[in-house]
Amino acid sequence: MELEEQGSAIQASFGGVGATMFLTFVGFSASQFHAYLFESRGIGKLQIGLLLMLGQGVALLSPWFQVGGIRRFHGPRLPFLMMLSGSGAALAMLPHLHGFRQLLLGFCLLSFCSAGVLPLNAACAFDAMRARGHSAFFRIRSLGTAGFLAGCVFSVCFPRLSDLPLLYAGFGVAVLLAMAVAAWDYRIPVVSVAVRETSRRPTILHALGLLRAPRTLKLLAVLGVMNFANAMATCVQGNYLVDRWHQSQRVISLAWVVSTGCEIPLMLLCAWMLRRHGLRLVLAFGLGGTLVKLLGLALAGEVWQYCLALTMHGCFFSGALTGFSVYLDRHYRAQDRPTLQALAPVFYGGIPSALAGLAAGWLWHADSLRAVYLAAGGIAAAASLYAFWLFREFVLFPARSPAQGAGSLTQGSPQ
Repeated sequence: MELEEQGSAIQASFGGVGATMFLTFVGFSASQFHAYLFESRGIGKLQIGLLLMLGQGVALLSPWFQVGGIRRFHGPRLPFLMMLSGSGAALAMLPHLHGFRQLLLGFCLLSFCSAGVLPLNAACAFDAMRARGHSAFFRIRSLGTAGFLAGCVFSVCFPRLSDLPLLYAGFGVAVLLAMAVAAWDYRIPVVSVAVRETSRRPTILHALGLLRAPRTLKLLAVLGVMNFANAMATCVQGNYLVDRWHQSQRVISLAWVVSTGCEIPLMLLCAWMLRRHGLRLVLAFGLGGTLVKLLGLALAGEVWQYCLALTMHGCFFSGALTGFSVYLDRHYRAQDRPTLQALAPVFYGGIPSALAGLAAGWLWHADSLRAVYLAAGGIAAAASLYAFWLFREFVLFPARSPAQGAGSLTQGSPQ
């Protein structure tokens, strides 16, 4: 193993990695209620959009902390634990805040910390599970989806508005439990000081240069635009169910149960596609399925049609985003991977999500929630057409043959 690999590798049991992923996503299932919570506190439509945008805007600062933490602590483990602790505290605190300013501060803290949890979690999991091959990461990530589903099922049992503080407290406890499991189970192998000193971590400028490689930049652009469309629809999903079809808080959770429950088989399907057909098909499946979902949501005339479209919700996360994480891990050197996993979400997640929150609030204020969904469907159609044309230009990575073994990584050029 190279010196850089030795300096950053993390030892952990499969069960510990899975438990951390599961509990983290139980806590993050609180996202189904954020905009609904803001509306219940008397925040106006345009102000909800501003809250969502400013919270995600603060999250753009998170990668700078993550990259600095990775360099300072020789890997992603300690920054990951810090972000988990901040996320758990912010979740427990959020429903007890009132007024725009208080909610803004609480949501900014939550957004800043949670923006670091998912990429750092992925970086730790890749390091810990590397010998099992990349398809194992899809299986681990499916446990995260199962955790999100468990959080949604838990939410169904608390259908009243007055239950939100208790729900958010439960979400916060789940994240803090994930921190405890990660602190106990994720261990850095004992290596010499000389190895640690030679384990160089890239600066942000160096990482930005890597992300500017033509192939990577095009993929980032496609994912960013698609995430913008997807986030527009997702951030006001609870409000839309209540506003258009006069559904209850229980139905908000049930809708997420449908979308998340269907994500687990999609994640496992992507693991199979990666082994048999390669990464390009995984990414294409993720983007195509997201297009079907958003068009279905925009055209839905009944609640059951809306929920039917939600069955494709997991395509974006299982195919597009998880596939891109695999792309970064296969494509770049060991010492670059944790920093890239931390920085890339700024461009495919943070900036698009911030703009999507503002756009959704503005369209809701200027027209209706229906207009938000129609706009999201149109943007997704344009992004998908470009992506499918783009995938004809190059082959990302072929499927790995059985002879290569679980630990073999297919490398390629970013150009």
